[in-house]
Amino acid sequence: MSQNNQPTGTIPEAGGRQRLWRTFGALSLILISLIIWRSPTYSFHPLCTYTVNAQISADVVIAGQKLSSSVIYQNGHSRPWIATLNSAGCYPMEGNALTYRLANDSVLIVPSQICYAGQQVLAKSGRLDILKACTGKQAHQDLAYIVDSATRPSKWTRVTNGVDFRIESMTAVSTWSNPRDDIASLAPNLLKSDFKLNGEKWRWSPERIIPFHRRYSLRQHKPDPSYEFEVKFESFEVE
Repeated sequence: MSQNNQPTGTIPEAGGRQRLWRTFGALSLILISLIIWRSPTYSFHPLCTYTVNAQISADVVIAGQKLSSSVIYQNGHSRPWIATLNSAGCYPMEGNALTYRLANDSVLIVPSQICYAGQQVLAKSGRLDILKACTGKQAHQDLAYIVDSATRPSKWTRVTNGVDFRIESMTAVSTWSNPRDDIASLAPNLLKSDFKLNGEKWRWSPERIIPFHRRYSLRQHKPDPSYEFEVKFESFEVE
């Protein structure tokens, strides 16, 4: 007679543990996939990353009007190991500009970048008063732009906070949302525009905060991929 020394119930118990581990593994995979799917752009990207992902809201007064705007801003940049080769490849397509459409159809464009000092405050507390933290040379918001018409843009010029318009409040709150803005709904023709520099520096133009690759992606598959509007640099009064 053969003798079976294996305790009764060992095989069923082992099979139950295997099923439990398979279930745990499947649920873990689903959870990880959900986290990746819900995470902001560049959270798990091999080449790009960020240190700020925040909702920025600002109220401005211009030409006697008080207007509000809000964006989700992200300071996307290359990961250190690829920074030399990919220095400009991680700039988010949206969320770089707060836009305000005036009663006369002109559009105020205010950069939404946060200065380094402000980034440190935001990292610690999750909230930031940008006007208090970013002053002097760090006040990215002090230089803004006006486009003459949202409907048929033809010229742009620079404007200064405190002179041509006034930012009453500008705050940031950390968020887990993807970068976005309301240019496509508020002034969609800006995305169909070629902003001519006319000798001006690129860094001091709307080209910097309404990036080329965003505007190009809207027209690259069209039979005629040219811009619909040519917007020249030209000084004009804000009415």
